[in-house]
Amino acid sequence: MDIDYPYDWDDLGEEEIEYPRDISVDAARVAIMAIIDSDRDRVYYIQQLEVFLEKSFFHWITARAISELLYEDILHSDEVQLLGETKVKFVFHKSNRYNRREIKEKIGLIREYSKPEFSGACGRQAEVLFFNALTGRGFVSKGEDTNKYKRKIWTNTNHNLDFIIERDGIAYGAEVKNKLRYIEKDELEIKLEICKYLGIRPLFIMRASPKTYNYMIITQKGFAMIYECQIYPFGTRVMVDEIKGKLSLPVDCPRAIPKGIINRFEKWHVRQRSV
Repeated sequence: MDIDYPYDWDDLGEEEIEYPRDISVDAARVAIMAIIDSDRDRVYYIQQLEVFLEKSFFHWITARAISELLYEDILHSDEVQLLGETKVKFVFHKSNRYNRREIKEKIGLIREYSKPEFSGACGRQAEVLFFNALTGRGFVSKGEDTNKYKRKIWTNTNHNLDFIIERDGIAYGAEVKNKLRYIEKDELEIKLEICKYLGIRPLFIMRASPKTYNYMIITQKGFAMIYECQIYPFGTRVMVDEIKGKLSLPVDCPRAIPKGIINRFEKWHVRQRSV
């Protein structure tokens, strides 16, 4: 399981490189400044703003818009060490001269939920809850953390699927991504290739995903299950409430996956039986 670190400003991912500037960046700049201007004494980190605006803009569009605003000296920034070599860049209105205290408070909270052991626990918790929710609807497990289905074994890379389930003669290779940021594109492509090779449909279960990635899944007769709130382990309600209060991020520690999320997939699955 990978760690959900906030973005290192020097490594925004291939999306920042691949996609040319478009008119959406201008709209994202306006949206970012509306947030900043609403309280000029606050500070935000890059991934936080990406999540705030993800229903309107891809994460990489928001990141590019922030980059432009910093380059033009409309916003100011401060970069802080997180864990290891990773840094977090905070941005704020250029009139905000007294930001160190808030940055110190927020980086402490970010360090807590970015620790590898906690990030790993979040990933595993989401896998267990979705696995239980799906098998509770009659989907039968055909393996967990696996690269095998029936007589086929994926050997091109060391990657596995989180689990494989089957119902009504249709098998799905499930990948759960319980992160604030998107799944990496190269990982998405590999997991799609695994499903294709094994002859099963892809089921990507993600907190958030751009439409371009969802289209890649759909074209392989798969399903993108979006659940919006990052899942934390049981017993972390105090941390969840603190993150919601101080960072306004979509996190929760549910005991079970909401029925509506599974209902959407089940209804889609039923339609696939006649396809």
